[in-house]
Amino acid sequence: MTEYHILILGDSHIPNRAREIPKAILDDISNLANQELFDYTFFTGDLINYEEFISFLESKTKKPLFRVMGNMDYYAGKRDYPIYQNLEISINEINQEKVIIGMTHGSEIRNRGNHAELEALARNKGYNILISGHTHQEEVVLRKSGILLLNPGSITGAWSFIASGIPSFIHLILNSKNGDIKVELNQLEQKNGQINKIKSYFVFENNQIKQKY
Repeated sequence: MTEYHILILGDSHIPNRAREIPKAILDDISNLANQELFDYTFFTGDLINYEEFISFLESKTKKPLFRVMGNMDYYAGKRDYPIYQNLEISINEINQEKVIIGMTHGSEIRNRGNHAELEALARNKGYNILISGHTHQEEVVLRKSGILLLNPGSITGAWSFIASGIPSFIHLILNSKNGDIKVELNQLEQKNGQINKIKSYFVFENNQIKQKY
């Protein structure tokens, strides 16, 4: 396999803070999966009570979903999922390296969404890419250490203290042959119902992620 396609999303907060996933978001995920099923899906937690959405995601993904428990999942009595998940993928055939993708909800970060604390967590866990949620603020941040921080925001645009209010998710593409990494942040423009796609390009070399252009 040359490319790995990974879907990253979370913080739906249904039915407490949102009623449903926007149709434009569901259609966009379906269109991407119709081209080829996602190899993996990472869900950052705080699903609350909408297992039908998990079934939808499972139908779009080749392998079982990676899920972590959000703080609101805990309060809702859904405590069967771990705090951390990780996946190791062979990447960059020339150097025979492996990229480690880790995920946590992020509620254990003392200063909500703090990049330095997230970076320290990733370094401690040995993650090259750290996926987190909790803030509902979508972000693609490369730290000087070569650790990439990804936050898909809220799939429903649900409220939080620093939320963007924009329904969003991330499509991550890893090229196992040359180490290229493409991050596509998908945001719903609610005025016109269109999906805006913001693309960032990186490369994995010598166990570090670097900006490509």
